[in-house]
Amino acid sequence: MRSIAKGITCIAVLSWALGSNPARSQNVSPAATPPHASSGQGAQNYGIAAKRPVFAGACKACPWGILAKVTAEALKHYGYETTICWVCWSNFGPREMADKTKPVMPPGAELDIPEYIEPPPDAVPDISATSESNLIDAWNGTGAYKADHKQRRNYRVVAVVRTATYMLAAASKKSGIANLRQIKDRTQPTWIVGGNDIIFDYYGIKVEDLKAKGGGIMPPMGAGPSRVSREKRASGDVFIGTGLLANTPEQRSWYEASQLNDLIFLDMEEPLLVKLATEPGYERAILPLAIFRGVDRDIPTVMRPNHVIYVRDDAPDGFAYAVAKALDEHRRLFQVQLEPWYYDSQTVAMSKVIPMHPGAMKYYRERGFVK
Repeated sequence: MRSIAKGITCIAVLSWALGSNPARSQNVSPAATPPHASSGQGAQNYGIAAKRPVFAGACKACPWGILAKVTAEALKHYGYETTICWVCWSNFGPREMADKTKPVMPPGAELDIPEYIEPPPDAVPDISATSESNLIDAWNGTGAYKADHKQRRNYRVVAVVRTATYMLAAASKKSGIANLRQIKDRTQPTWIVGGNDIIFDYYGIKVEDLKAKGGGIMPPMGAGPSRVSREKRASGDVFIGTGLLANTPEQRSWYEASQLNDLIFLDMEEPLLVKLATEPGYERAILPLAIFRGVDRDIPTVMRPNHVIYVRDDAPDGFAYAVAKALDEHRRLFQVQLEPWYYDSQTVAMSKVIPMHPGAMKYYRERGFVK
């Protein structure tokens, strides 16, 4: 079964991982040592045993970069000095974690928003964060990892944290599109920002047909030759993909388009929602009234709520226990970030596919979160 991420997140996996608009510089967390900083210790002293773990995160304003920062902040209370890789985004982190390879600077990363990144540390990462759906793809060797021709089964989850990332579909009011079924037979040029293979297949939308009529696909984020300005992106006819109201590189296209364009948010048909909800990491949800400008009603949809903070199966029980304890005791850190995160004691230990780390489970049993 193809992952939803193939249609939307894989775009970010390739070349659009940073977003396209400069933003105000963000300072490095005091809990995280920049890789170029002098600490009097060589690269050989990175690691859990030295209490200097390396976290494979993402850019400083990206969701998994935010989770890296939260984890680093929490762990410093237990004597850990965490170094964050700010360029281990997308499918880089899961590969580097499982294969025990040192992070590399993704091609073209330095061309966009340089204040969001730093050179990666010269060390194999010990801990990371990603979406549940992305890690399941890496676990099974599907989606963005299919070309690797292998499964990666050495992940162990320490904590499941949640956010509300909804599947969205909208059209500009001036396009006259009121239903996704209109796109296939539309004679005018139609520009779609984002996309999703399952939605495209359901409604018979083909990229080659869009191009033949003078339209096409615009990336919701990006660097390199495919990048477009935020004004051009917001002027699209149709918008499809996951989002929430946050100015992260992954989400800001919805933030911008809903303000710079007059959008009509569209319903997706029930059979399509059923199919989308069967994809790993997704579940049924309701897009609430007024969450974006133009959302004039509650809209049935799906969302990708679960993200995981994870280690390898060789991580010491004591470290996994410490991470679980730190995140629980400092859960308030999740509430004060660029993107809203939720630590829920009822779901923090609920990983349906990838095993929980026994050290983390020991802590959760002691706390009564699991029996």
